Amino acid sequence: MHRTRTAASVIAVATAAATVLLVTSCASTAGGGPTSSAAGAGGSAPIGVVAGENFWGDIASQIGGDRVTVRSIISDPDADPHEYESDAADASALSTARLVIENGIGYDDFMATLLSAQPNRDRAVLSVQKILNVTGSAPNPHIWYDTARIPTVAHAIEQRLAAISPADASTFAANEQKFDASLRPINATIATIKAKYAGTKIAYTERVPGYLTTAAGLTLGMPAGFTEAVEQGNEPSPADNLAFENAIKTRAVKVLLYNGQVTDEETTRIKQLADSAGVPVVGVTETIPKTDKDYQSWQLRQAKEILAALGR
Repeated sequence: MHRTRTAASVIAVATAAATVLLVTSCASTAGGGPTSSAAGAGGSAPIGVVAGENFWGDIASQIGGDRVTVRSIISDPDADPHEYESDAADASALSTARLVIENGIGYDDFMATLLSAQPNRDRAVLSVQKILNVTGSAPNPHIWYDTARIPTVAHAIEQRLAAISPADASTFAANEQKFDASLRPINATIATIKAKYAGTKIAYTERVPGYLTTAAGLTLGMPAGFTEAVEQGNEPSPADNLAFENAIKTRAVKVLLYNGQVTDEETTRIKQLADSAGVPVVGVTETIPKTDKDYQSWQLRQAKEILAALGR
């Protein structure tokens, strides 16, 4: 659900952070989630990177290796990422970061407010929305599920890191190449789903896995209006609710993909209905869970679970 954070609350945090005496670089803020890297080799200061979300932070960490230290602002897998409130540590990290990565598409609007409150002429900001040229009136913001296009984002990160530290350019390039290769099992699994189940109807409570299901050739067997309402924090219409219920009860949909991080009374009821009707439920999340070591293992596990559910 794309509930917006109040600008006042974010500005208040950023203003408070500005009063803190910053005597260290962004390396001191590496405790912001599981995507932090070790200090640079040879004792040289690593490049401070701040990512709006832990999946972008994890990718930056893999490409940067021990030449970066990464803080991911949204990193709690047990929390609703749309209700996140920034804190002073986040604002402080942003004030000294050399590279900032934001998702865009309205998903992390709090980043713009924090960045404007913490000016830094040496800081580069990468917007994934701009890198991938995502446009339209209501595009799906969960673009990290578009695994076929993730190498484009990885390359942009590699290029920016190389510009910041030219002496490490060859290392960043080699790490990017390794990262890109690691995505092949994910895309191969998606291709297998498409080969076996293209055209199969599925349902989801939100568009979180929308890019994945589209790439896999799966179709939506419930009203799109339901997910639009949920994402906006609104109640789905009675007609959409009824159509969704019927799709589940009659098993017109093969699988229900359920956002385990963002739930409410209505989505919980739909999940329970699917369980009762014998429709397989596959949980998906918006950030990397603690049980997955990195972006690739997370996406591969979910793709495999969808494949297995379709075969039931």
